[in-house]
Amino acid sequence: MIPSLSLGVLTRHCCSVRVAISIPHVVTTPTYRWKADGSDLELRLIPVEGTGAQSYLFGRNSNRKPIEVKSFFISATPVTQALWLHVMGNNPAKYTGLQCPVENVSWDHINEQGGFLDRINSGEILASVAGVQNQMRFRLPSETEWEYAARGGPHWKDGFIYSGSNEPDEVAWYGPRWTKTHELLGWDMVRRLRLFNKGPTRIHDVATKAPNQLGIYDMSGNVWEWCEDVCADDLALVPDDGTPFLGQGDERRLRGGCHHNWNLHCTVSWRYGIAPDAHDGCIGFRLVLASA
Repeated sequence: MIPSLSLGVLTRHCCSVRVAISIPHVVTTPTYRWKADGSDLELRLIPVEGTGAQSYLFGRNSNRKPIEVKSFFISATPVTQALWLHVMGNNPAKYTGLQCPVENVSWDHINEQGGFLDRINSGEILASVAGVQNQMRFRLPSETEWEYAARGGPHWKDGFIYSGSNEPDEVAWYGPRWTKTHELLGWDMVRRLRLFNKGPTRIHDVATKAPNQLGIYDMSGNVWEWCEDVCADDLALVPDDGTPFLGQGDERRLRGGCHHNWNLHCTVSWRYGIAPDAHDGCIGFRLVLASA
């Protein structure tokens, strides 16, 4: 079951919470709203029902591992520059646009003392969407939560290559397309011959491609998204209960690909890692709201 939230309609400093009703189940969709520069902006959280008694298969091809995941909420889009600015009072992005994903933010920027998570968990946004007495908190998703949500949560057996589709153009902002010719030539030859078929790319406003089965946008392409995990390429080290791997390692996990990557990097199963202090114009993140 989705975590229970006691939500009504409230207004606080131009902010509100919206409750969505879905038949036959009642599902809350916490939404925080605010105004900036004359625009109506929102942070909308999508309920992701857990696996229950039946695990989902994490990974790709024959290298798969059953994972159990508890229910959680995840932001419908990557954190936008508007939300970062609202919480932090600055905009670190290299390519500005309030409705674009915030980028140029490191894992450390998000998690450090006084960083984004500290501030959003101590301000009115958390109180508005979770209730003052609620024990829920915002955090980064674990890698297994991220992939489960990208696959459509309970709809993961649809088996989509990208988040919500087998056709990347429907759901992803990405760079060149990886073809059978590239596959035959291999990475080294493709790089040597510079067989790229797309020019410079850029980030785009969130939610301008189709969502996945749960109504989540941009989990394939646009910007890479930080996960909580320390990188563990050996699936045996990945916890099977949906929690992040926090063992030894020098890198943190990124998922989803970005606007200038090959489409294959934007698949729901592609795993990448980088140092936690890394930041550039193609790395962002999205939020999970769950019990602390």
